[in-house]
Amino acid sequence: MPIINLMTAKGRGGLESMALRYHQALEAAGHQVISIGHPDGVLAGLPSFHPLTTGFSHDPVAALKLRHLMRHYRASRLFAHGNRAISLATHGFAGAARQTVAVVHNFRFKPDLSKVDQALCVSDAVRGAVQQAFPALKARVVENFMPLVRQPVKSPPAAVPVIAALGRLHVNKGFDRLLEAMALLRDEGISATLRIAGDGPERAALTAQAAHLGLGPERVIFSGWVDPVDPFLAQADVFVLPSRVEPFGLVVAEAMAAGVPVIASHIDGPQAILGAGQFGLMVPPEDPTALAVALKTVFADWPKALGRAQQAQARALETYDQPAGQARLSALMQEIGA
Repeated sequence: MPIINLMTAKGRGGLESMALRYHQALEAAGHQVISIGHPDGVLAGLPSFHPLTTGFSHDPVAALKLRHLMRHYRASRLFAHGNRAISLATHGFAGAARQTVAVVHNFRFKPDLSKVDQALCVSDAVRGAVQQAFPALKARVVENFMPLVRQPVKSPPAAVPVIAALGRLHVNKGFDRLLEAMALLRDEGISATLRIAGDGPERAALTAQAAHLGLGPERVIFSGWVDPVDPFLAQADVFVLPSRVEPFGLVVAEAMAAGVPVIASHIDGPQAILGAGQFGLMVPPEDPTALAVALKTVFADWPKALGRAQQAQARALETYDQPAGQARLSALMQEIGA
């Protein structure tokens, strides 16, 4: 029977991208999937897509429309991505699916999560938070995945090393601390160029901070939003994720697949992906000095860093590539009797 894949946000960030990956993986596993979401969202390009606009989280009109679509397609299960989709799927007017599964991407879940049949959490940390909030809810870990692009593992840079960072320019991503680390390297006479790809509410503040620190374009370049990310990562000698909060951090796996040495904050998502430091260097969040030291460590011993990058690449492709995600979802569907 058909499966409804519901994601109502208009954006094109990590949550929205994973809703698209779920559709593709479930379909590749032989399931009929109907994606429902915002008419201008990331799911809209799918052949089996139905637009649905919600005015707010508990929109009764949208809930009635969802009920109609569930009946029309005779769907047996519904995957809901994000708080608004979960609220809509569990609304009294929507009519419960035979099984409603919430995909929980972060720690910002809402009380409506308690109404679903089970939750799929992107990490052990997110699952722990869900189980603490809703002890009766069945929660399991299903790590994120995406089509990863394998590139040759880097060679030691012949010139000034290029440091890459990528993500939404938001305070949670810690790019301000990375800029401070760049200033520390400069003060020690160490040459390096940082390229930050992404956009968001902190762009003006970060640009101003770089100017205040005296980090000109030879030190820091703001590349804007890049899509696809593969050419950007191909130009990097080392990748840094300086986040304060990161429930998962799939960009770390993308960098690993690209054969780039990785440095990341020692927090929930990156810790799991990097095997608690086995596949990349980890530093405390909010610590630009530790971040500068980690960068100097890489610069001082490229063979060691690149050897670790080779191991990391194998782990990323084995664990976080699209086929691995498809296998996880296939196993899940067998467990729940689909």
